[in-house]
Amino acid sequence: MLVTDPRRTTTDARAPERELEGSAAHLLRLCLDLQLDALMLTLGALAVDPSPEDRPSSDTSAAGSDIPWRRWIGEDVDLACQLAGAALAGHAALPPTLGSDLGHAVPVTIIDDLVARYTSMLGLLGDLSRRSDGAARPPELDEGMSRCEARLSELRGHKLVNTPPTGIDLRAEHHFLPGELLG
Repeated sequence: MLVTDPRRTTTDARAPERELEGSAAHLLRLCLDLQLDALMLTLGALAVDPSPEDRPSSDTSAAGSDIPWRRWIGEDVDLACQLAGAALAGHAALPPTLGSDLGHAVPVTIIDDLVARYTSMLGLLGDLSRRSDGAARPPELDEGMSRCEARLSELRGHKLVNTPPTGIDLRAEHHFLPGELLG
């Protein structure tokens, strides 16, 4: 038998229930998966068929289709964000490439994951740059490396300074070993 004291009230620590039922959240997640696929297909199409504003001015007679790939990518990103937000509101699990639960609760924590990816890309592009020379060197290497360096600089400026509740300074370049801070 459970006895409760009417003078002591308890608060419900759970998040308020969302409007969406489970099947609606699942359908939103499926739509999000399809939207992400559509975004990647559009990105691939833009890579091989640049939109008119992306073509050099001397390339106006190119056999391009004048399909607005770049605009569609922007619209696809907006729709993917809306679908992801709606799916999260319905407690649907998002694809792992869209971040973790911590990243969804505190988006700035994703900075470390982005730093790792751009650092890796920069390393791979640097390796490719050192191995390529002459006509075999892709012209996009330097642009890719400079963009990675610029993004890393920006990301490092946005890293968390104080991670609640421990207050560890994440701007320092020292990486701790697992369990090192447990004392």
